[in-house]
Amino acid sequence: MKKRDISKYIFLLPGMAFFTFALLIPFLMGIHVAFTDWNGIAKDYHFVGCQNFKTMLLDQRLYGPIRNTLIFALLGTIGNNVLSLSLALLIHTETGKFGKLARLIYFVPVCFSAILTAFLWKFMFGEVFLTLFGIKNLLGNKYMAIPAIVVMGLWNGAGVNMLIYLSGLKNIPQDYYEAAMMDGANAVQKFRGITLPLLMPSFTVCITLTVTTWLKEFATTLAATDGGPAGASRTISIYIYQNLYSYHKAGYGQAVSLAFLILLVAIGLGISAFFRKREVEL
Repeated sequence: MKKRDISKYIFLLPGMAFFTFALLIPFLMGIHVAFTDWNGIAKDYHFVGCQNFKTMLLDQRLYGPIRNTLIFALLGTIGNNVLSLSLALLIHTETGKFGKLARLIYFVPVCFSAILTAFLWKFMFGEVFLTLFGIKNLLGNKYMAIPAIVVMGLWNGAGVNMLIYLSGLKNIPQDYYEAAMMDGANAVQKFRGITLPLLMPSFTVCITLTVTTWLKEFATTLAATDGGPAGASRTISIYIYQNLYSYHKAGYGQAVSLAFLILLVAIGLGISAFFRKREVEL
C-alpha cells in the first residue's frame, strides 16, 4: 500500500476506536441482554429466550408511547422540512450581508444542546407566554405537550436542514429559471416544475434524517416533561429508558430497544430508497 493510503487509515483509527468501544461493543452486549431477565443491577440473570419479545407484543403500556412517537414523527418531519425549506428559499433570494447574517441567525439555535433548549423553552412557556399572552404552560397540558415540544425541536434543529436545502438550491442552474421565465412561467410554476424536482436529493437526506430523528425523540422530551403529563408525551425511547433504569427491567427494555432499532433501520432505508428513485439528475 502507498504511504498516502496508509495515512488515510491512520486518520480513521481514532473515530473507529471510539465507534467500537462506545457503540459497537455495547450494542453487541445488548443483544445478549435482550434474551435475559436481567434487572440491570444484579450480577445473576437467566436466559429466557424470546419471552421478552412475546411480552412486548402483548404490552398494552407500549401503545401510548407508539402513538406519541408517531405523532412526534409526523409533526416534526412536516414542520422541520417546511420551515427549513422556507428559510433556505428566503436566504437564497437574498444576497450580500443580510443573507449571511440571516443564515447565521437561523443556524445559531443548532449550537444549543437538547437539554439547554428544553430548559430555555420551559422558561418561555412557563413565564414569558403567561406574562405576555396569558397562556398557561403548554407543557402541563396533555393535549398541547407534544406540539410544544415539537416547537422546541424545530427551533433547535431546523438550521441543519436549512443548510442542506440551501446547498441544493445553489446547485440548480439559473439557466432553467431563465428559460422558464421566457416561456411565461410564474413563481409557483417555476417552484413546482424546477425547484422541487431538482431538490429531490436534498429531500432524500432531509426527510430521512428528520423522520428517524423524531422517531427516536428522547433528550428534549425527557428534560421538558419526563414523558408527562400523565404519559402524554412519553415516547418509545423514554419508555425504553424507564424500563432500563426506573423499572429495573433491563432485559425487557433492551428487547424493546432492539426491535425499535430494527424498525428504525427499515424505515430509514425505505424512505431513502423511495426518494432516490425520484431524484432527477442534472
